[in-house]
Amino acid sequence: MRVNKWGVGVVLATAVLLTGCTGGGSDSTTEKKPSAGASQQAEAPEMDCPELKDGASLDGSVLGDCVADAMSETAGYAATSSVMGIDSTARVNPSDKAIETISPAGSLIVIGDDVWVKSATSDWQAADPSSSDPVIAALSASAADASLLDPTKAADAVTGAFTVTGTGERLGQAVYLLSGTMEQQGTAVEVVFEVTADYVVLASSSSASLEGQSVEVTMEITEWDVRQEIVAPV
Repeated sequence: MRVNKWGVGVVLATAVLLTGCTGGGSDSTTEKKPSAGASQQAEAPEMDCPELKDGASLDGSVLGDCVADAMSETAGYAATSSVMGIDSTARVNPSDKAIETISPAGSLIVIGDDVWVKSATSDWQAADPSSSDPVIAALSASAADASLLDPTKAADAVTGAFTVTGTGERLGQAVYLLSGTMEQQGTAVEVVFEVTADYVVLASSSSASLEGQSVEVTMEITEWDVRQEIVAPV
């Protein structure tokens, strides 16, 4: 995965699925629509995925494949995340190739091949990687990696070994806490996924040391399998 310095936090976030695409936030108390099979324990064996239980271990590539299978049919999702202390929101409709990310540092909207970006001090504008505004240029260049917020694509980045270290609850679903270490461009990233029995990731957290700086990322899905209203800016 190619990374520019502006996008380091985004890449770490997407690498641990939100992308999500993108743990330790407060549990949601609002009833949301879970994934179509989130409560069906039999789904995982049908995908030839290991049964999740306390102490179970699995390879990151297997985890990634199972997550991609489980999350591939979503109508859309919304998530909140914090990257190095910067809070942001993301909304995704995979069928439309539509993505919206909003944060104080900068925002973007992708709909198919069209991309719009906005800095903290500018209006929405068409993406321009050669812009004289460094923030607009960086946002525009980073749009190529925005598709990683699609959970099925972000799952491809999962590597390493993971172990079930506990359980919890998200969006009314029981989740298993899978802890492990991934390597991203030579950097060790400590990761905890919160995964339903049929491998839908509803939250994640990660931490890494990058060039002497501690980088922490958290993500929580707030709506799953719910189509999002993503429209071109006017």
